[in-house]
Amino acid sequence: MITARNLLQTAVGLLTKSPLTTVTVVAPALVLMCGVSLITATIAPGLLQIGPGSTNITTFSEGVTPLALVLGFALSYALMAILWHRHTLCGRCTTKPLGLRIIAGYLWRVVALALIQLAASLTMVIPLMILHEAGNSHATPPSTASMLLTTFISQTVILWLLLRLSLILPAAALGASMPMTTSWKHTKQIARALWGVAAALALLNTCFTALATMLTLGPSAQAMVFELPVYVIEGLLIFSVLTTLYSRLVPSDIAETA
Repeated sequence: MITARNLLQTAVGLLTKSPLTTVTVVAPALVLMCGVSLITATIAPGLLQIGPGSTNITTFSEGVTPLALVLGFALSYALMAILWHRHTLCGRCTTKPLGLRIIAGYLWRVVALALIQLAASLTMVIPLMILHEAGNSHATPPSTASMLLTTFISQTVILWLLLRLSLILPAAALGASMPMTTSWKHTKQIARALWGVAAALALLNTCFTALATMLTLGPSAQAMVFELPVYVIEGLLIFSVLTTLYSRLVPSDIAETA
């Protein structure tokens, strides 16, 4: 029986069984990510602010450099995911040689999922903001506790949705093609268990957010030192969850031809 507990245990085990191997596998992506982060800390420190809503969007009007840095970070993150998926699934089915086509295919799927995440976020956050304004005639800002609780709940829902759809990512890393509808179908049988997985991942992210808030880190190299390991750890954990789901839910004969 697949439960949230054994899914998370397996995912964590993939990362911790041989930490040196984990680092070695994703080393090319980490080098690229660190390089992009160092350049960003030097010439566009505003992009290092923690929280998607804290970055000043006017930064992007300063030229192509900030956009190039964001794309560079996205590329390094996608490369880390691809390398990890291919490593953890290498003995299960044949993989196509890694090349630009696979990386591009992975990236556009990430963009599609990001748009779905954005739409889901707006659907949840806007009504909450309206309710807060309607019930708060003095327009006092929400407390940190209420903000963290709202973040946790919204992220749990969004992560559950993305987990249902994201089997397309390990498939793309292997050079296969899987529509989102197929991912939704494969994960239907464990939809309840995925609520537990989503809640655990959301709790982890909320704890990191709370810690960042307490440390009051600004857009600086100090913030980068905190942010980068957080992004890597959270990313590898999510990638390991997707790898575990793919290996358990997608039959090998389908994985070969997906």
